Amino acid sequence: MYEAIQALLDSKEFSIIESFNMEERPARYAEIPTFLSNSPLGSLLRQRYATGLWSHQAKALEMLGRGDNVVISTGTASGKSLVFQTLALHKVVQDSSSRVVVFYPLRALVSDQLRSWKEAAQAIGLDETIVGQIDGSVPFHDRDTILQEARVVVMTPDVCHAWLMSRLAMPAVRNFVGALSTVIMDEAHTLEGVFGSNFAFLLRRLMAARNHLIGRGSQSQEPQLVAATATIANPGEHMRQLTGADFSVVDHEDDGAPRYERIVAHIACAEQSELQLANELQRRVLHHGREGGFITFVDSRKGVETLTIATQQDVDELAKNLAVVPYRSGYTAADRQRIERELQNGTRRGVVSTSALELGIDLPHLRVGFNVGVPATRKAYRQRLGRVGRSGPGAFIIIGPPNAFTRYGTSLEEYHRMSVEPSYLYLDNRFMQFAHGRCLAVERESLAAPSGLPTRVNWPERFGEIYDAAKPGGNRPPEFDAIAELGGDTPQRGYPLRNVGEFNYQIRRGRNADSFGDVNQSQALRECYPGGTYYHYAQAYEVASWFTRGFEPFIQVKPTNPRRRTSPRITTWINTGITSSDLIDGHFIRGENGFLAECQMQITERVEGYVDAQGNYLSYQDLQQHDSNMRPRSRNFRTSGVVFCIDEDWFKKQSVKGRVADRLREVFAHEYSLLPHDIGSAATNVSVRNADGIVHRGACIAVFDTTYGSLRFTENLYLQFAHILERLAVAAEAESDEDSTDFKALVELIRERFATFTASVFAGDKLFDDVPSGYQQVFTEGSRVCFREHGQIARDVEIIEPTLMEGRLMYRVKVEAGPGLAATRKWVPADRVEPSADADSWEFAWWNPATETYEDPPDEADDD
Repeated sequence: MYEAIQALLDSKEFSIIESFNMEERPARYAEIPTFLSNSPLGSLLRQRYATGLWSHQAKALEMLGRGDNVVISTGTASGKSLVFQTLALHKVVQDSSSRVVVFYPLRALVSDQLRSWKEAAQAIGLDETIVGQIDGSVPFHDRDTILQEARVVVMTPDVCHAWLMSRLAMPAVRNFVGALSTVIMDEAHTLEGVFGSNFAFLLRRLMAARNHLIGRGSQSQEPQLVAATATIANPGEHMRQLTGADFSVVDHEDDGAPRYERIVAHIACAEQSELQLANELQRRVLHHGREGGFITFVDSRKGVETLTIATQQDVDELAKNLAVVPYRSGYTAADRQRIERELQNGTRRGVVSTSALELGIDLPHLRVGFNVGVPATRKAYRQRLGRVGRSGPGAFIIIGPPNAFTRYGTSLEEYHRMSVEPSYLYLDNRFMQFAHGRCLAVERESLAAPSGLPTRVNWPERFGEIYDAAKPGGNRPPEFDAIAELGGDTPQRGYPLRNVGEFNYQIRRGRNADSFGDVNQSQALRECYPGGTYYHYAQAYEVASWFTRGFEPFIQVKPTNPRRRTSPRITTWINTGITSSDLIDGHFIRGENGFLAECQMQITERVEGYVDAQGNYLSYQDLQQHDSNMRPRSRNFRTSGVVFCIDEDWFKKQSVKGRVADRLREVFAHEYSLLPHDIGSAATNVSVRNADGIVHRGACIAVFDTTYGSLRFTENLYLQFAHILERLAVAAEAESDEDSTDFKALVELIRERFATFTASVFAGDKLFDDVPSGYQQVFTEGSRVCFREHGQIARDVEIIEPTLMEGRLMYRVKVEAGPGLAATRKWVPADRVEPSADADSWEFAWWNPATETYEDPPDEADDD
């Protein structure tokens, strides 16, 4: 396949914008560390590596031998696994009571790496049962036996969090946790963002449990920590923040692994779409390449499925049996394992994947890689580039428009040579802290441990306060009510590590059928909306209905024609404010006709219908008259973001606001290497209230964090807004068409206005912060608001009247029922009622509890 792609590049048949060669590099060697001299591991290494280890392997083992925590940050395929496998097996040989846990971020990696661990154990004469696997595919009744028999257990953080930490009262779990001597974290660059921040708390909870089990007076050393990654810019600092411990670093300068030559190129899709060009290139290498395989990366689950279907339909019958298979998250363990076997044994010559195959599953025969679009981060680019050319020369092709790199003011080669981005953690997220506080409280109780915050663990600042609120009987603020309900009695299962405060939906063919996939709320709106086409394993399904009640919400689908294509119509509403209670860290600047603010936001995303293959829009308002399952579905969440306003007619034009919002989000995400699904933007339905009750509409755009509770990804947009505007200007300058000239003028005008903004404190907070004596601020009669039920903002309700019940403010509300059913009325707590996304549908007023009437406070109450 390498020769086939070379021929395609040489043919000039495609528009090659830029290409360069990565030169071959010889290996550098160093001696095996002396602490392994009398170990079976040392004998095995001397036998297998007569010339020595690669230099970075030897250096890392030397550090580990003296007891350091070590992070190995070297290139892909550089033998990092040999380092931590050697350490782990050396420890269990030296001390049979020692236990090791190895974290892999994906279940696919657990299965793939288990074989390597077992082979390493057998090579030094150990029974392969000393290595055990626990992930979601392992039956519950087998897990305790694995913990009892194995000395090294490979698992995902997810199963450690949801299963192991919820069973600390069980003897097998207690014995394993109490004997931990080593914790290994492979592919540590994935431990960032939501997943990494959750893992940081999980690891601390695991260490707290171990410390309690070994006893306060124990002389046992802290577990040794080992991390491996190919793509962390600041590995030592990141690992210290992630774990609370200091690390010694082995980085790319120490990397002694050899490297084969690789071609890197950017092929433009001028008249075709990116997916169409990818399909054509895949078909070419399938027909003309006789050796090796290819991998194509697409950054959407739907894109993976549709590209796979297109290529399978286009190849001839002879090639079809050796064609392409899809791979992404949401598949069952059986599906993933079958795909991996087919790729490894050559049954399938190509795979189309999301980022799920960026990581270290060993597919050394891959010679060609395609990437649809520019990878969202340089970390992703390095990982994907490293998938090809492991056993011989390779090629990596980026498929994108001609300006795919120049629009950011860079070239492909400059992009390649830039360092990878910093890894982001946000351990101060109070919703995340509350979730892990709930987990920790349950774990302390199951261990019969003191309920106070465990010592000997480096907890994030202020976690102790939220932990006290999360404990049974704690003084929990109302803002945590919804996430507390999600956690239930087993918070380890109620709070997934990969999202905060959101349900997952199982995908089923029928109510009693087995699940064959899953999606979170955000994915469900975009992939599994009622009536839409959902793709799974290159098969098409029509979404029949949602079942949101009960213990396990699920979405029912039925097979359909693979050519049935739909796309969702999603509307986003944003409610926020520029008052002291909404602004974050006082982040507010203003000019004569505008402002920039970082603030708390309430976001509503609602799928209101879909567009079919013929371009017809089908609204749920019409569809539900014939099928009650065809109803709008919403996702409501609180987060943070940045609001930018210029209250001038030229900025209020939708074509202007929409373009500015999209480009701000795009350039900001590129500059700070944020994944596209982590950042959202809106130029319509943005309502910003100030302290005087005035609502700004029509002149505002917003860029926001799409995570429930926020990880404050957009903070840098506020802090570096001038820099991002400069980047926008550079991008416009790099393009030469008339449209870019207009955009350049627009950016310059925005920069002029922004240059007049200065720091300011918005006056008038009395309306929200200084409540007049004897009054409460309440929603008026007839206001349509959101009522939060069962941890979700479940429905819109209409306010009938407020009242006090035993000192607690309550609202009587009208709740609309289904078609043909009468509305119901009931009393609900005021702290579960929130403004709806449509700011025109509600308003506040002063209410006198003594007279139970709306009235204006006396004039003196309005004095400053």
